[in-house]
Amino acid sequence: MPVETQSRLRQISLAQSNNTCDAEEYLVSPGQTDKATRLRERELNTKTLEVPCPQFGWPHDAHLQSCPHPMRMTREHTDDLKELHEALVLAINNIVERWWRDEEAAFWKRMPLDEHEELLLRWIDSQSGKESSRPFEKHQGSWRPDFLIEEVPALDGQVPKEQFRICEINGRFAFNGFLITAYGQEALLALGAEENGFSGGAESTEIIDGLFTLFDPEAPLHLLKGAEGGHDILMFLECAQRRTGVIPRIISPQDLRLVSDPASKTGYKLCCVIDVEKALSANTKHPKSSVFTDQATGEVLEVIDQVALELHQHELRALSTDMIQHISERCFNDFRSLFLVHDKRMLGIIHQELDSLVHKYGILTERQADVLHRGIVHTILPGSPELKAFVEQCQKESSFKDKYILKPVRGGKGEGILFGDDLAPEEWNEKLRGLGNAGLVQGGTTYVVQRQVEQPLYEVLLREEEGVQRNRLVGTYMSVHGKYLGVGCWRSGPGRVCAISHGGAWMVSVIGGN
Repeated sequence: MPVETQSRLRQISLAQSNNTCDAEEYLVSPGQTDKATRLRERELNTKTLEVPCPQFGWPHDAHLQSCPHPMRMTREHTDDLKELHEALVLAINNIVERWWRDEEAAFWKRMPLDEHEELLLRWIDSQSGKESSRPFEKHQGSWRPDFLIEEVPALDGQVPKEQFRICEINGRFAFNGFLITAYGQEALLALGAEENGFSGGAESTEIIDGLFTLFDPEAPLHLLKGAEGGHDILMFLECAQRRTGVIPRIISPQDLRLVSDPASKTGYKLCCVIDVEKALSANTKHPKSSVFTDQATGEVLEVIDQVALELHQHELRALSTDMIQHISERCFNDFRSLFLVHDKRMLGIIHQELDSLVHKYGILTERQADVLHRGIVHTILPGSPELKAFVEQCQKESSFKDKYILKPVRGGKGEGILFGDDLAPEEWNEKLRGLGNAGLVQGGTTYVVQRQVEQPLYEVLLREEEGVQRNRLVGTYMSVHGKYLGVGCWRSGPGRVCAISHGGAWMVSVIGGN
């Protein structure tokens, strides 16, 4: 039985829809409008997106992949997300704080890290109580959990409801998805969202203000960037210049230096090589920046007080222990979020810990544990007792794999996902044999097993030339230091993996209905 139409997620045309009445006919799908109206909406959407960020500031023309027709959500949808997020933050804060200290839980054995990662996180934990320590619950940085949708029976036994299920937590890059969402929400205002009685799935000012709480906007800011192409981190340059008057300096790992400093508690200060003339011409020299010439090398250096990272794990591994420790004290996408929360295995850890979080530690209520049980995709860890039982079931029943996927524990963008129903039993079982050990596969890919969510199809019109399609959706929401900032971009595409890089498009949300 499908979800009741009026309470269901649906794509609408803002030009033709109205939320001042409860009647369903006031919600009009883009496919029900005429082509001229849709083209006007698309043109206005693109034009408005280029106001806060000029066309050349949108990497890879990401604004042209924006769909002007938003997803209409209800208050029940957003209330469900907020409740899920609140429970998620409580659970992860407790797990991360106990990670190296709880001998009984032994998280480091259930979810082993690379040696250099473990050494760094143990060092960060050893700083607890010191003046420079940063309690995780106040320094999670920015998270962007992705969620899928599944229609499930309602608790009251009435019509089914749309259950959001978190499938991963993006905690690697500080800005990803935030500015795209903020500017997308601003564009909806130009399309008449408020005049037609809708509110936004997120507030643009709240998102941007949230990003600026990650660091001190009055101090120089560096963006440490590697091979990742990036979207929002480049758009942030324009955003920061408007707010602070200075463009943050983008630096590479090769620019980093540790310079002797007797006044520092470590004996060193973290710096980067700069070109003074280029810095002045590009407006990246902050009035409070500390620039000096290293007498030993002749290099002109700038002191780094705060830094955002956009580096992959292998790029972090290339940094020395001293260097990465200094970065960790100045970095606002916390390494505990990067190495623990971003890792898909964390979802399996949460499932394993639900009972303890309620009955042993008193962190969650029974309801919150149930919210997480329903709201996180069932995830099985490599080397776990659950994996052993799963392997036995797959060997007994060759089609059992068809309801599951293998997902790389790190990375993103839907890359590397293997669907059980796409693989022959022999190939699937061979992959599972590689997961018998809990550790990361050296030189290969480590997977978690996730249940394949049976996603409903939604009628969407993403591009005029493609017409109306029936596609799956992937949603996301944003948080900074544990604070919920609203619904992020929806991605939709023709395949089972919904990603812009896979030919999909993105759109934002409006909220209407009861």
